Amino acid sequence: MPGAAWASRCSGSASSPSGSTSSSSGSPSGHCMVTGAALWPIMTALTAQMAARAHRRWVKVIPSLAYCTFLLAVGLSRVFLLAHFPHQVLAGLITGAVLGWLMTPRVPMERELSFYGLTALALMLGASLIYWTLVSLGLDLSWSINLASKWCERPEWVHLDSRPFASLSRDSGAALGLGIALHSPCYAQIRRAYLGNGQKIACLLLAMGLLGPLDWLGHPPQISLFYIFNFLKYTLWPFLVLALVPWAVYMFSAHETHSIHSS
Repeated sequence: MPGAAWASRCSGSASSPSGSTSSSSGSPSGHCMVTGAALWPIMTALTAQMAARAHRRWVKVIPSLAYCTFLLAVGLSRVFLLAHFPHQVLAGLITGAVLGWLMTPRVPMERELSFYGLTALALMLGASLIYWTLVSLGLDLSWSINLASKWCERPEWVHLDSRPFASLSRDSGAALGLGIALHSPCYAQIRRAYLGNGQKIACLLLAMGLLGPLDWLGHPPQISLFYIFNFLKYTLWPFLVLALVPWAVYMFSAHETHSIHSS
């Protein structure tokens, strides 16, 4: 769904010698904020469909209840893992829901591809400018990663995607990938096509089968290569999910249907 794509693992924990745990608890919680914003258009779409088909009031609120329950579980998990304070989790939940509410009607479906490219470029340049400005002022934005690498009993648990530019490469890649997907010939052919329930399930299974190996392959040990692979991976994901996989399933189904009628 383009709305979900439009609308992190960024916290590295460090255990101190005394046994206490210190974490890079961002405020608000990125996990809660991104989850709340990404799931909002899905929740509203399901609510609209159920409102049109169901007559019982309690059925119509199932998507909203599922949305709130899932966000509550994410928030509690962040507190349980000592990754965030409760007020940071609450701020993330509220901010994510507000972002989803604001951005869902404003999905740039009809924008030119250059808009998405410029958006990705603005994200990279803007974040880089802020980062190096803070570094020049003497602020170490990777302080938690340094502590984690020093004190953690298992240094290999300090992943590269805990670094500040990991989120930047992910978000800018997703913005560019969304534009490529919406302007691809594959998406143009299936944009107004109707996919049955069986085809949707096939799309889900095929997408999961492709995204799993793609995620596994995108973790080189070198930091510079990791950023490049991370950017390319998240550029490719929207194209696979929104364009290539639905197109492949639709074309295969149409071919099978034509073969059956011919025989």
